[in-house]
Amino acid sequence: MKYWKSIEELNNLDRNEDNSKSSELSLLQDNNNINQDFSRRNFLKTLGFGLGYVTLAAGCQISVNKAIPYLNQPEEIIPGKANFYASTYFDGSDFCSILVKNREGRPIKIEGNELSSLTNGGTNARVQASVLSLYDSERLQFPLKKGGKSSWEEVDSEIIQKLTEISNNNGNITILSSSIISPSTKSLLVDFVNNFPTTKIVYYDPVSYSSMLQANEISFNRKIIPSYIFDKASTIVSFNADFLGTWFSPIEYTKQYIKNRKLSDKKKDMSYHVHFESGLSLTGGNADKRIQIKPSEELSVLINIYNYIANKSNKTSEINNPDSPVEVSEICNRLLSNKGNSLLISGSNNLDIQLTVNAINYLLGNYGNTIDLNIPVHIKQSDDKTLLKFISDLNSGEIKGLILHNVNPVYDFPDADKIIDGLTKVELSVAISQTLNETASLSDYVCPESHYLESWNDAEPKKGYFSLTQPVIQKIFNSRQFQDNLIKWIGQEESYYN
Repeated sequence: MKYWKSIEELNNLDRNEDNSKSSELSLLQDNNNINQDFSRRNFLKTLGFGLGYVTLAAGCQISVNKAIPYLNQPEEIIPGKANFYASTYFDGSDFCSILVKNREGRPIKIEGNELSSLTNGGTNARVQASVLSLYDSERLQFPLKKGGKSSWEEVDSEIIQKLTEISNNNGNITILSSSIISPSTKSLLVDFVNNFPTTKIVYYDPVSYSSMLQANEISFNRKIIPSYIFDKASTIVSFNADFLGTWFSPIEYTKQYIKNRKLSDKKKDMSYHVHFESGLSLTGGNADKRIQIKPSEELSVLINIYNYIANKSNKTSEINNPDSPVEVSEICNRLLSNKGNSLLISGSNNLDIQLTVNAINYLLGNYGNTIDLNIPVHIKQSDDKTLLKFISDLNSGEIKGLILHNVNPVYDFPDADKIIDGLTKVELSVAISQTLNETASLSDYVCPESHYLESWNDAEPKKGYFSLTQPVIQKIFNSRQFQDNLIKWIGQEESYYN
């Protein structure tokens, strides 16, 4: 079918096309021009005509688009107008309250929710990019059994049967999951343990902060990670803690940090930030003073800071002072001049370092001001001792059933061979995952997990702070979220939403 934009075009187009074609052909077929004077001018003239002709021909053919109206238009959808839904992002590492931009039922953009008292409208690159994984072509579209396509009916039936057999024979069942901050999910895990009494829950975070939990248990008899309040700190000293990039709750900390870094007519002072690190980080690049140290030097610098502050505070120092590679008197004097309004942190997973950090903050009177032990952070819950016990039990054959959720230890555990060998010794291995990753590919059953933008959930990232996750699109594939799997396997018909 051919289209014309006007009557004149209909009458003249064929004649113009013929004349143009003959002109072009005569130029190309003229042996004299080719052999004697096929100049750059003639070449460009020929090329320009070709491009112009293609453009003209393409412009004459207008595509036909058909608009199909709704038979029953949803009340909340107006074609061409975007909707916004409040939800929550948590991938086992980063937490963020978000607004999801939807157009005609499809999420296309994620922004921070300014109504959140925790993240205050902030996001980071991982949050922004999380919408892309919803449309990832590598997502699992159906359950797998021994690497082959299966159905939910078959997978559920066999998993329930094997879980029951293992539990009745007093076999160990372990759920290995990333840190869970959902109160309703933890309540559901209690129901799962009640139904299968031999079940243990083990949390695994690829980047462990277990030493902080242990240090606070030793120092305060509370196995927690406290809240850090950066906007109350006039002096900040950090050791390998990239709190603007990856450390604990960077979206929350960034919003707090910038409050004391902006000057105005009413605010004449800004916080002073010293950052010790081995490699350049986002936080180090924003610090007032960045000091490069080796990881092996961190403890000696911290002990030097502790001894200086203890002596100035008329406290007896009982820690031997090794040689410090850094002169710390200026930093210590700043910390002392801001007692109660200072903050010293470390991102190292070393118990001695974390105990020293606790001691320094205690001398400075920071607890109750810039550090709040009464509002613990729930984002990181992995315990190294529990995890090592799990690895030992897995390789000794004590674990008979293993359910993996949102973890990929074959890829990111330092000694992955122990995970690979252990998976061959269990009677039942189930991976609940969105993709066929390294660990899922070695499991007996793989259950495709729904994307968080397709799911209901709740979250308590810090004590007393709650938020909800809601689906903003119908499920694209035949997937099911982690919680609905647990409900199904304990024999309940109720949905997780209810």
